[in-house]
Amino acid sequence: MIYLYLIFIRGGELVLEFDFEYMSQNDIFEYLLEFYAKNYEHSLVREENQYIFKIKGDEKELTTFCESLNGISNSVFLRKFEVKEAQDFISSSQDKQYSLFKYLTHLNSNAYIQQKALIENEWGVFCELDLSFDGINFTKLNKDNFKILLEKAIKILKNSEKIWIKNHKGIYELLLFNDNFECDFLIPCDIKAINSAFVCSNENLKLLASLEKPLIKLRFNAMFRKNHALILSDFRVKLAEDLFSFALCFELWGEDFKFLNVKKVQNDFDDFELLSLEERILVLRGFEFIDTKARELIFSKEDKNYARLSYLVSRFKQNALILELSKDYEDILLVNKELNLLKLRLPKNSKELYEDIKKDSVGARLLENYAKEFPLLDEEFPLIINNFFSLFCILGRILKLDEDFLRAGEKLLELADNTKIPRGVKIDYRLDELGNFDYARTLRSAMSFMLAGVEATNIAYGTLESLAYFLRDMNDDLREKKQIQIAVISGSLFEHKALLKNALKHIKDCKLSDVALRI
Repeated sequence: MIYLYLIFIRGGELVLEFDFEYMSQNDIFEYLLEFYAKNYEHSLVREENQYIFKIKGDEKELTTFCESLNGISNSVFLRKFEVKEAQDFISSSQDKQYSLFKYLTHLNSNAYIQQKALIENEWGVFCELDLSFDGINFTKLNKDNFKILLEKAIKILKNSEKIWIKNHKGIYELLLFNDNFECDFLIPCDIKAINSAFVCSNENLKLLASLEKPLIKLRFNAMFRKNHALILSDFRVKLAEDLFSFALCFELWGEDFKFLNVKKVQNDFDDFELLSLEERILVLRGFEFIDTKARELIFSKEDKNYARLSYLVSRFKQNALILELSKDYEDILLVNKELNLLKLRLPKNSKELYEDIKKDSVGARLLENYAKEFPLLDEEFPLIINNFFSLFCILGRILKLDEDFLRAGEKLLELADNTKIPRGVKIDYRLDELGNFDYARTLRSAMSFMLAGVEATNIAYGTLESLAYFLRDMNDDLREKKQIQIAVISGSLFEHKALLKNALKHIKDCKLSDVALRI
């Protein structure tokens, strides 16, 4: 509920000022404020991510308005929402075209719960969805066929068969949860179902129930893992985002069904996925909620990742160090939009690796001692990209985490993410005298800890923690030279909490944005 300070001013009228941060360039929340304030004198001013919204009326009118705000679903981008007495007031109206929000809101979901009413959301959108019972022939949903198709869909699902829905993002196959996880995510039939299978904080519950309905990865609770003999530790969850899926879940929940399995069989546009960490959010996938023109420009380019980076740079006025660490592209430490400070070249095979390690007497002696205790690799390094993830894949193979090159890197990251240790061993990250990243030093450092008997988990966590320290030192040096003012997280390597948490902890003025890590 919104806590109000109601101050009487001249003529018995009241003026309230709402100050808040909105960490995205979309106009969704702005439109909602305008929608619910359309019958009142009001003004809305935006500067960067700061909004000031003022509204004028008598006490009864403003109480009614604030009650309507209490019915608005929270946005994942909304921060520091405060209400106070206004010092001045000049009425203004927004004469602009707003982008269309296509999803479920509290307005039409509550109408269905209370009265089984079929109404549009605040943007006049009913349910932009097509439905199929064979995966081939689709019928567009409308108010006339909604209940008939809903009843048929429920009957088919209860018979352990599939249905398909199609929207602008693609085609999804739905099936009642059948104790397997051969799908992309689960939809809870009710938000209360989540705790039956997952550990979910209040923060994650709020995010799941937000306007944007993001995908969020949640950990299974111990009882659910035991009852289902799960190897998996977590899985993606998403609440229904359209009125039909919501009604479907609502009716199934009434018959004691808890989850739907959802597999995306055609991907036209990535679903919106978030990572929540200590009350901050990181957008992993999905560009649906960034500025419309920027999104169209990004997806019109042949090199979409470069266009993504260009847009990311434009989001900040301060000189920024862009930390672009990716699993799919070469890593970039970008200063002032053009200078890449990272010169990283990795070996193509184990022979080249060991030649680089023993270039000096210290490395040669280490390799000799190491070979007495551990078998040396004799292999090509497939799909090598000059990024830290490929370096982690090499280290994962050295640690014998997996026979597959890429899986070895993923397992190293999983070890780091899942450990509870407060800190890891100090892995050596440095540049050589020519400014090239000395990858051999990093691997030599890890190998020396292996010789000392340090466990793989400690080495894995120390590898990511030490990378964060390396980025911190680079950031501090650039700040001292007045070349940058902030650092900005970018790239899919940061979807791993061990790296993200340490980066946010150690790197001064480290920023997140609404630009997804992946494209």
